[in-house]
Amino acid sequence: MMHYLFLLFLVFILGCKEEFPTYASFCSQSQHTFPCLHYAVLDSDDKKMLQKTFIVDEDKNCPFRVELTKYHVGECNNPQVKSLGSDFNGYVRVEIKKGFKCYYKVQSDFKHDATTAFNRVLERVKIDVNKEKKFN
Repeated sequence: MMHYLFLLFLVFILGCKEEFPTYASFCSQSQHTFPCLHYAVLDSDDKKMLQKTFIVDEDKNCPFRVELTKYHVGECNNPQVKSLGSDFNGYVRVEIKKGFKCYYKVQSDFKHDATTAFNRVLERVKIDVNKEKKFN
């Protein structure tokens, strides 16, 4: 009996884990490193985490702007989505832009856990930033 309870518990824990991929790209092939960054992020904790991840201090006069979007999907009235269910509740995206031109973008979807999606995005930024530093 205990084996069945343990197995049920294990299936429950493994079944609840979010496994959404992280998508990242350098939108511009001309620029992969940034001499300065302006963090256009309202939440101070998110801003600190981004600064720590990019390893670039804030320069409010910098033309390269870091933007953070945490989007939660509102109520959807699409009959197909209602019948099949949605794969995600929202996404977290970090972009580096100069004006309206995108230079770098990383995004991850989430289902009920925006914090985990944000952490996935930060981990991907660390990988991409360290990769670019090795090549330069």
